[in-house]
Amino acid sequence: MALGQAPRPTARGAGVVAAGVVVVVSGVLLDSTPLVFAGLVLVLLVVVVLVSLVVRRPDLDVARRFSPGRGVAGWSVVETLSLTPRGRSQVVVLREGLPWRGGPSAESATVALEPGRTSTAVFRHVDLVRGRHRVGPLTVDLVESFGVGRRRTTVPGTHELVVVPEVLDLGLARESRALGDGARRQRGQSLTGAEDDPVTREYRRGDPMRRVHWKASARHDDLMVRQEEQHGLPHVRLVLPTSLGSWDDATTGPGGAGRHSDAFEWALSVVATLAVEWGHAGSVALLTTPDGDLVARHDPETTTAFLDALADVVLDDPAGPPAPPAAAREPVVAVVSSLRRRDLDVLLRSRAVGASAVAVVVSPTLGFTHTVRSATGDARDAPLGPDEVAAALRSSRWRVVEAGAGDAVADVVRGAGLLDG
Repeated sequence: MALGQAPRPTARGAGVVAAGVVVVVSGVLLDSTPLVFAGLVLVLLVVVVLVSLVVRRPDLDVARRFSPGRGVAGWSVVETLSLTPRGRSQVVVLREGLPWRGGPSAESATVALEPGRTSTAVFRHVDLVRGRHRVGPLTVDLVESFGVGRRRTTVPGTHELVVVPEVLDLGLARESRALGDGARRQRGQSLTGAEDDPVTREYRRGDPMRRVHWKASARHDDLMVRQEEQHGLPHVRLVLPTSLGSWDDATTGPGGAGRHSDAFEWALSVVATLAVEWGHAGSVALLTTPDGDLVARHDPETTTAFLDALADVVLDDPAGPPAPPAAAREPVVAVVSSLRRRDLDVLLRSRAVGASAVAVVVSPTLGFTHTVRSATGDARDAPLGPDEVAAALRSSRWRVVEAGAGDAVADVVRGAGLLDG
């Protein structure tokens, strides 16, 4: 059942009323009864139409279909509405409710409804915003046949549209140099079962003695055990800050809603592209925050679920569960911008022994500068801008790639050499 506003005259209806009033006044001044009668008829015509619209409302069944079924941030999606009326024939003007626009779309479609016949309307929604959106409800303008009155109603019902970060198909689905020699050996062992050079770590109390690797122990002069995940797929760790303060261009709406950062959206596209490409190469990617909280996990079989998880990421949302600790020689790729000193220290410590480490440091496109200061006075909460973060990572022997949020993601990924064969 449609819920509507009070009927109101259209521009034509307002003109008819104004003309009627002028005719009535003219008739009174000229003492002409026919003119007064004609003017009253014009005014009453509009009044009768508005009263009729009170009891008339479109009774519709609405079905929505999107093509493609999942949207991509920054791109467009085509929505097809199927409308089946259960009342009289009428002409309506439709506008779809778009949550990322905060109300009905600017685009409208005029449709003639006939009982027992399904009509369609097509909308193209452009510049999609990443997230999980409830599209609807449908706004229907019922225009009376004379065009002098209209009534706006809302047809309840929404449909979910998932908009995921853009993933670029770079055609580089081969073993990445960023995985390092250790990960390549690990992958070879996972495929062949070879144990000549297994991935090992130091012995920990409680490890079964059958996992002790004696040759490695002799080389290191300490007990070394085989990693449990030796025969699994190789892992790579992606690090992405999800706190609002880590992105200088971040904005929030009333009450903290609508948190958005163009630089963060760009970074999400980078990590999504890397994870999917490494999945094509047979590797598992763990996406975590600098504090080690798990954001999402990707393997060759879970691309859809991984992208859905990225669609749900919101700045400053509560942290997820802790990610498993990094394995020996597990490469790490961080996509960061501004960081607190404590977060930078945690990120530096997260690098496993012998692992390669690459950082893409993002600067906002509009020249934002980091001006926030620690409210607690704790030096560990002091914010560091992108330039300071890049310098600190370089001094810790990370390979640093500096980029702007307006740069082409494909150029940055290729330029950084992350997916070279």
